[in-house]
Amino acid sequence: MGIMEKAFSHGVTIIEIIMKTYKYFLIIIIIFILSLLAGCSVLASQMNRPTEEVDATATPITLPTQLSVQTRVESQTCLVAELVAIQTDKPQGDLMAWSPTGHALAFVQPVNQYSGFYIGDLTIYDAATQETLFTSNDKAVFGDLAWSPDGSALAYVSLDQTAGIYTVKTVTLAYGIEVDVFGDEAATDDFASQKGVLSWTNEPDLTLTSVCGADCVRLYQYNIVSQSLNPLQEIRYNENTSLGLVNDLVSLNGYWQISIDNNDNIWITSGGETYTIDQLDNTSLTSKVDSKISLVLADTRLQEIKFSKDSKYLALRTTEQVLIYQLGCTKD
Repeated sequence: MGIMEKAFSHGVTIIEIIMKTYKYFLIIIIIFILSLLAGCSVLASQMNRPTEEVDATATPITLPTQLSVQTRVESQTCLVAELVAIQTDKPQGDLMAWSPTGHALAFVQPVNQYSGFYIGDLTIYDAATQETLFTSNDKAVFGDLAWSPDGSALAYVSLDQTAGIYTVKTVTLAYGIEVDVFGDEAATDDFASQKGVLSWTNEPDLTLTSVCGADCVRLYQYNIVSQSLNPLQEIRYNENTSLGLVNDLVSLNGYWQISIDNNDNIWITSGGETYTIDQLDNTSLTSKVDSKISLVLADTRLQEIKFSKDSKYLALRTTEQVLIYQLGCTKD
């Protein structure tokens, strides 16, 4: 075979190889293009699919493990009043107090009945009749509310906004007469002379406190009949409990109990035989056998809890509200 024939033969072979390679490459490109088209078709189909509806049902609140022995029921309380409360971030004693003789709740309400900080009106609301019985003339009630044993009068701490000095006042509800206990003697230190209501131990006598200097608190006895104020002994700051807030986690008759879980859900338990559960952190929890439990409020930070003296009503104070519930009823 001549040189030209060999070269021609090799040229044909190379051309055939190139054609075959091109053919395979073309097939691959076609397959790739078809895959892209198929993918776009699927994507378009997904994009044109109707949006799925989101389940609007709220996530159920799980009963705390330590309370799981109770039978959970839908409701044991009826909300009877939503009232506005002053806001505070410091100790001001009890800002709610039930009358010892009825269903009247005393609390501090903003003067504008909308929003207010630290001071406001003393308001008395009857949970049974759902009526406001009394609103004070004093617009600067600070707190530390205390009823007289017979329910005829209230004592509270008030702020003289002009002088910037605290005092204690009493009000007789039948006549609405307000009396400034300290009067001109309210300045007991060089600053705001913080006051407190320590106790109303018997009908006429009231025990009060007032700051009297550095690490000094003086006790006083006030007689509501004679309106006489007598100084007693002095105590230190850490011995003064007059502005402490006392929460009622158990009703006076022992039938109702409030529990708050780690998510600020407020539960109420009723009835049953009481027993104690020891927890891992060396604390104990009082619980009940054969009792019922229901959710009162979800995800709500409480400031104060008070049961009425006859255990028929419950008052809860949140950041801005006072909520009053009737106990032993259902929402239906």
